[in-house]
Amino acid sequence: MENFNVHILSLKSEICSLIRKTLGSERYNISCTSGEDINDLFINDFDRKIDCLVLDKDIDLKLTKKIKQKFNTIPIICLPSLGSEANESKDVKYMSEPFKLSELKSAIEEISERVK
Repeated sequence: MENFNVHILSLKSEICSLIRKTLGSERYNISCTSGEDINDLFINDFDRKIDCLVLDKDIDLKLTKKIKQKFNTIPIICLPSLGSEANESKDVKYMSEPFKLSELKSAIEEISERVK
C-alpha cells in the first residue's frame, strides 16, 4: 500500500519535527513548509500530491483562507484553534487547546482510514 502523504504548514520548524517523530515514517510520508517559506507565491505554486494538510494556528489569517480554498478537496487539520472560527466542515478538523500530539496522530490515522 502506498504511504499516506501529510504536509505540515507551520511557522516553527520545531512543530514539524515533533509531528514527524510522533507519526513515524512507516505509514506516512511527511513533508513540511515552515517560516517565511509560507507565502502567497508558495501557496499558488504548491503542486505536490498530499492526502492531508496540517495547518498551524500562527499563519496569517488571509493566507489561512487562501490555503483552505486551494486545498478544499483534501482533509485539513488546524492546530490549536482556541478562538478560531467555529464553522467546521467535514474536511476541516480543529484541534483543541492545549494541543496534544496523541490527538493529532489519532486524527491523521482516522483520516487515512477514511480516505483509503
